[in-house]
Amino acid sequence: MRSDILRAVEDEFAARRARNRAEEERREAEIARRCPEVLRLREERQQLIYSGIRGMLHRQEELRSLPARMDEANRRIAAALREAGYPENYLDPIFDCPRCEDRGYTGEPVREMCTCMKEAVSRRLRGDMGLSEAAPQTFESWRMDIIPDRPLPGLAMTQRQLSAIVRTQCEEWANRWPDSPVQTVLLGGESGLGKTFLLHAMARRLLERGQRVMLLSAYRLLEECRRAWFGGDDSGLKEILACDVLLIDDLGAEPLMPNVTIEQIYHVLNERLTAGRATVISTNLTIEELKGRYTERIVSRLTDRTSALTVRLQGDDLRRAARG
Repeated sequence: MRSDILRAVEDEFAARRARNRAEEERREAEIARRCPEVLRLREERQQLIYSGIRGMLHRQEELRSLPARMDEANRRIAAALREAGYPENYLDPIFDCPRCEDRGYTGEPVREMCTCMKEAVSRRLRGDMGLSEAAPQTFESWRMDIIPDRPLPGLAMTQRQLSAIVRTQCEEWANRWPDSPVQTVLLGGESGLGKTFLLHAMARRLLERGQRVMLLSAYRLLEECRRAWFGGDDSGLKEILACDVLLIDDLGAEPLMPNVTIEQIYHVLNERLTAGRATVISTNLTIEELKGRYTERIVSRLTDRTSALTVRLQGDDLRRAARG
């Protein structure tokens, strides 16, 4: 998880607590002005609590009667609020998340992140990676009905059937990692067949499962490598090497710079393989085109059957099919 995103979410939760506390104070001031009897009853209830604490040390009889007296005090407060035209819980503490009371963490003495904070972090990560919330690309929203159901040349299946198989393979891998037998996924195919859609769907599923994910274009990957190599700023490259799953979109669209592109891509892939971290890549290039552009040394790491899953979409451009 990126520390800047976690800090931003913690600030968001602090602002949430302050906003809710301000609303609690506004309600208390309103009731004090319009229904002072309620405040008197609440003060009496507070005195009961104090007497109960004292009773723990001195008056056991008073301590045993405390629950019934507290119930009666709560009923009187609720009745006074109803009579004044307010909901019974109008003066209760206000929380967006009752489970963690907007602290973002649960458990004592061992703290763990609450589900509400996990979702807030995931939402910011999705935004940082450009994953749309307006029209999310997910496995569930993958539309089989717009994929042509015509046979593919040289294959004993239709484009729709092949797309269904590839979608299932990508989803199963995203559901299993890091328990998958392969740590690299190479997703090939020409433009308009759904590669980027599947990459985004995998990123979302992995984020939902708590994986540290980075999604970036091959162009941006090269820019981060150049910044580290020539500019002395390796913060981006460190995140690229350290995340659980790196998803690279459109390998082959980045500029081919002598003594830079191939060397830096090899460095990233090799470091991640050695560290046991996963890399998912989409590309328009065929295996032979990849070999011609990046050398056999790189492609062998992307297609090794013992550590990589290689799948390829084929058929008609789905953007044209959807418009038609």
